[in-house]
Amino acid sequence: MAALMIVGCQGSGSFAQMQEQLAAIDQKQDNILAKLGELEGKIGKAGPAAPPSKAQGPRPGRPDPKATYKVAVAPDDAAKGPADAKVTIVEWSDYQ
Repeated sequence: MAALMIVGCQGSGSFAQMQEQLAAIDQKQDNILAKLGELEGKIGKAGPAAPPSKAQGPRPGRPDPKATYKVAVAPDDAAKGPADAKVTIVEWSDYQ
């Protein structure tokens, strides 16, 4: 926890009011941290997450997520990186 010191004269009582406000903020932060600790404990007690759903196979009209596709890339297409890279990521978009 960090301490904050304020030095200066702002009239009688203003320093005490500032200290009370800082103490209230500190208390709120402690309450938030306690609640987070409770939530983390509940999450830990809940056990491991549910197993991932079965991997989807090919669906009509959609690409197969397990397949590798070859896409011709012309030398004059916009690109980043070396021309002899082992992997090429192609992004296609339609700006209509």
